[in-house]
Amino acid sequence: MQPLFDLHCDTLTRNSYPPHEGADNTLDNPAFQLSLSKVPAGTKWVQCFAIFVPDNLRGEDAVAFFDRYAASFHRQAEDRADRFAACRTPQDLEAALSAGKFAGILTVEGGAVLAGRLERVGTIHDAGVRMMTLTWNGPNEMASGHDTPNGFTSFGREAVAEMERLGVLVDVSHLNDRGFEELLGFAKKPFAASHSNARAVCGHRRNLPDEFIKEMVRRGGLIGLNYCNAFLSGDERGNLDDLRRHVDRFLELGAEKCLALGSDYDGAGMHEDLDSVEKSLGIGAYLTAHGIPAGTAEDICFNNAWRFFQTHMK
Repeated sequence: MQPLFDLHCDTLTRNSYPPHEGADNTLDNPAFQLSLSKVPAGTKWVQCFAIFVPDNLRGEDAVAFFDRYAASFHRQAEDRADRFAACRTPQDLEAALSAGKFAGILTVEGGAVLAGRLERVGTIHDAGVRMMTLTWNGPNEMASGHDTPNGFTSFGREAVAEMERLGVLVDVSHLNDRGFEELLGFAKKPFAASHSNARAVCGHRRNLPDEFIKEMVRRGGLIGLNYCNAFLSGDERGNLDDLRRHVDRFLELGAEKCLALGSDYDGAGMHEDLDSVEKSLGIGAYLTAHGIPAGTAEDICFNNAWRFFQTHMK
């Protein structure tokens, strides 16, 4: 069975907005696009679970939101310890998969979680966070998302350096073009775009232009394919054929060792081809049936992300 490594979902915090407010069990809720029970036992699966911090939360409100969901993630992992492991190190990932368990990595979407305080990079790292999307759509204390034009703040630059030092991987999905260009001037380590597609295929500004993709390839970065309709095709289609078109573009740009999956489950509208986690199991076979070499399909579905996290997660 095709192994999977998915760089982004919003499943953990899906109960913070309609229509699932108050749902206690977010990792294994059958109403969600992603739930543990939807993946067959024995599947080799690593999933990054983001704490999505909305743009309206700042300061202590953002801190409290993070604390609530970090505790929820670890509680739910303990409750399902027979089949799921919360992983902080490459060794944890290896142990989980060797034991036949699903592996989960805690991440953050939204640098507001730092509340403008550098020491909080260490705090979220201690809580298990191993990757952080720097912004959502708007501005925060670090930088600006794609809805706003600002670049990095001085705090944002310091925070990126601290993330690199501690091993919280930098994630540029949602970061605006100015921020991306500025990051190239001071980032010291490879970074990820956990859930972003190719702008040349679908012109949404959330997607990466060719020159950014080439730079991430040059730096050994990692890019996760997003299944959202709006970022695949710009309409309600967004099917497997559209996903393949993005794959083709990335491969044309030399990204065969940098491309991965970044579904955006429980955070986006998706075509029925892709709208539930078990359907990800068919992506590798679909790609090979449509001309992608089997080894490249395996790299996209698992190996590239596995290698990146083995190298840079700590």
